[in-house]
Amino acid sequence: MIWSYPPEVHAFVKENCTQMRDKELAEACNAALGTSFTKSKMSAFRSNHGYKNGLGKLTSAEYWNHREKKWPDGMHEYIRNNSWGVSSREMAERVNKMFGTDFTPARMKVYRQQHGIRSGLTGWFQKAHAPGNKGKKLEEYVKDPEKLEEIRQRMAPTQFKKGDRPFNELPVGAIVTNTAGYLMIKVQMEGKAWERWQFLQRHVWEQHNGPIPKGYAVIFKDNNKQNCDISNLMLVTKGESAAMTRMGLRFEDPELTEAAAGMI
Repeated sequence: MIWSYPPEVHAFVKENCTQMRDKELAEACNAALGTSFTKSKMSAFRSNHGYKNGLGKLTSAEYWNHREKKWPDGMHEYIRNNSWGVSSREMAERVNKMFGTDFTPARMKVYRQQHGIRSGLTGWFQKAHAPGNKGKKLEEYVKDPEKLEEIRQRMAPTQFKKGDRPFNELPVGAIVTNTAGYLMIKVQMEGKAWERWQFLQRHVWEQHNGPIPKGYAVIFKDNNKQNCDISNLMLVTKGESAAMTRMGLRFEDPELTEAAAGMI
């Protein structure tokens, strides 16, 4: 059954629909004529009878103005003016205490995102940021004696003592392959990495011929980085080595490589 409204309702809606949205129009019509329109019923009534309001969707400003009506006065301005450098958790606590709201940190984060309010916080440490415990001893930032002792006992089995060495440390003479495919030999236990490790081809050459002069390189006659036999090694200047690489004069045949080196 289609409900029939009296002519005065039609006249009221037709006259006012171009200035009001459905919710506002329904409330005005109910107050003036004693009807019981809801927003959805008013929308259906207008549609059924061709009464167009021409207002379209809410603008961004109208939408947020409508949303703000459910929040306490002054809350939005407080959040907007005090958010810089303040986390969502801290801002939620402040606003709840000041305005009696029930924001959670997650809800505050969404609220600020929706309103384009920035805090300037990224959530991660910035470059050159110093940790809060940098340069401090354990007892300086763990104040509870019981917790301090518990942490020390937990750390004790895995702590290095002075003079201890890693259980998997390789001994002198160990040979490994680096990321470029060259063999490296460990020559000493102390010092920086380049002091402890040496290219195996250079080490083998020096064992047979003495120190390598400055500006010289040891290359492989058969172009195989893994073949560090002294018979497969030859000494050239770094300039000659670079020229051989640039000109494609490194060969698998040792005789060809030696001949090419003599031509540079």
